[in-house]
Amino acid sequence: MRQIGLAMNGYKVIVDKSTVPVGTHARVREVVAQETEHPFSVVSTPEFLKQGAAIEDFMKPDRVVIGAKSERAFEVMDELYAPYVRQGNPVMHMDTRSAELTKYAANSFLATKISFMNEIARLCELLG
Repeated sequence: MRQIGLAMNGYKVIVDKSTVPVGTHARVREVVAQETEHPFSVVSTPEFLKQGAAIEDFMKPDRVVIGAKSERAFEVMDELYAPYVRQGNPVMHMDTRSAELTKYAANSFLATKISFMNEIARLCELLG
């Protein structure tokens, strides 16, 4: 983060695509701001990739979540994602904390669906 701040030469959008603890954007902002006077935005746009289909999922995402605090950052990210969402899949704008949490919610929902189906399969086996 310090290196990013030191290398800045104008407005930049710093994008976090990883699953990170809620509030990470604030820490990134704090550390980068210590190293630069240039304006910048911190954006969270988590990936939703399936195992074995990462390239396809990246090129044609079923949804895009963009968490930011400024309209300028949303505009930059919308332009960046425009070629990948031509098929009309939703691009959801929200605040950064919500975007960070959305990834955890999606992962938890997927785990719940898998656990539920495993239990149904177990029940089916028991009942023949």
